[in-house]
Amino acid sequence: MSRKLHARRIEGIDKNTCVEFSQLAADYKAVNLGQGFPDFSPPHFIQEAFCKALNGGFSKHQYTRAFGHPNLVKILAKFFSRIVGREIDPMEDILVSVGAYQALFCTFQALIDEGDEVIIVEPFFDCYQPVVMMAGGTAIYVPLKPREGCGPVLSSADWVLSPEELASKFSPRTKAIVINTPNNPLGKVKDL
Repeated sequence: MSRKLHARRIEGIDKNTCVEFSQLAADYKAVNLGQGFPDFSPPHFIQEAFCKALNGGFSKHQYTRAFGHPNLVKILAKFFSRIVGREIDPMEDILVSVGAYQALFCTFQALIDEGDEVIIVEPFFDCYQPVVMMAGGTAIYVPLKPREGCGPVLSSADWVLSPEELASKFSPRTKAIVINTPNNPLGKVKDL
C-alpha cells in the first residue's frame, strides 16, 4: 500500500508562478522580468566587506541571535528611526530574515490557527495563499479594481481598493489582513 508522503494541508499549493515563469524563460531563452536575477557582480565595497567578515575570526562564524545579529539590528534601528520619525528598539522591533518567504511563513505559522480567515488584496505576492493554507487558514480575496473613468491605458495609480468591498469580507473568523504596499506585482501604493 502506497502512502502519501506530503501532508494533506499542502495539496493544491504545489504551483508557483515565479518557478513556472523562470522555467519558461530558461526554456525559451527569454529575458526573465519576473524576478531580480542580477547579471553583474556585487559592487567592490560589498565584496570587500564580505571578505572582511569572513576573515573576522571565530566570533564571526557562530550562530547568532535568531532575530538578527545585534550589530545589524542596531544599525537598522538607527537608520529606520530617522526615516519613520520615532525611536525603534533594535532588540524588540527589528526582525532580520533570509527573505520575504521565510518571514511571511513564520509570521503566518505564529498567528493563524485552523479555520482562521486571512484577507488578501488581489493581485498578490505568490506566497500569500500557500502560507495561509500551510497554517490551516482560509484565504479570502478582495481585488483592486480600476478607478471609474480611467482611460484605456492604466497605471498603478488607477487601481483602487473599495473600502465597502473590503469591509464586506470581514467575519468573526477574520484573523488578519495582508496589505502589501507598494503592491507586488502592481507597484500600487495603497491609499486607504
